[in-house]
Amino acid sequence: MLKLLMSVVFTVMISLTAFATPPSVVLVQFRGYQQDITVTRGAQQTERIKAPSVLDKNKNASVEQLHALFAKLYQEGYTLQNSSVTGSADARAELVTYVFVKP
Repeated sequence: MLKLLMSVVFTVMISLTAFATPPSVVLVQFRGYQQDITVTRGAQQTERIKAPSVLDKNKNASVEQLHALFAKLYQEGYTLQNSSVTGSADARAELVTYVFVKP
């Protein structure tokens, strides 16, 4: 009887992973020269955050906006999975991409 009960429990545990939903993914892209932050949560769910002008007195505004965004994502249960940099800062075409995942 114990073997039968254990096999039923084991079968149920294995089948639960088949019903698990895929993790939620958020992509954050930051273009430093354009002072532009793009947040994508999926198809038709893209938000663009325009940072203040480079001529603005607050030179740290874009970094502060990234900080606020990252804090919000962490509050929602996301963790930073990966980041990458493409392009060149010298050519004013640097793009930093952050991948956040919520299990």
